Amino acid sequence: MLSNKHLVLPITLALVSTRVMAAENPGSHQHGHAEMQLAFADNQVEIQLMSPAGNMLGFEHHPRTPEQHQIEERVTNWLGENPLVNTLESTCQIQATTIQHEVAGGHDHDGHSHGDPNQHADITVTQILTCPGLAKSASLTTPLTVRFPALEHLDIAWAGPDGQGATHMGQGESSFRFGR
Repeated sequence: MLSNKHLVLPITLALVSTRVMAAENPGSHQHGHAEMQLAFADNQVEIQLMSPAGNMLGFEHHPRTPEQHQIEERVTNWLGENPLVNTLESTCQIQATTIQHEVAGGHDHDGHSHGDPNQHADITVTQILTCPGLAKSASLTTPLTVRFPALEHLDIAWAGPDGQGATHMGQGESSFRFGR
């Protein structure tokens, strides 16, 4: 079992370094767009999803009203309980999930937000899944573009022992091929 972790980690670090470069690009925070990176090893996949918070929450700031707090709690619970990708047979089990909600900009010296239009909030979700049969799968499903209608473009990149690739999903699409 330890060998899986050793295979996944270097791939993930390479994917994360790509994300760091993208974060330096001011155009990387685009509403309606999100990125998902997958690192495969045997029947395990590590996923990192990066999205503007507005795609999932409908707002880009810290929750201010009881309704916004409820939305954030519902979305966070959903992200923690549902695999971000699954096999066509729906066999993936979540081993670990980390969710980060970061708000940047739009605060004065005492920390209060003033609705700054330059304020950006991002949600980053990392999941480790075990999916029996994954090594034989050529297609995966994701509930993201159906669950979050504001998510119009999902860019997906993957890497694993059999190579790497990328694809793109539009609003409402739920499956993609990851020809390995």
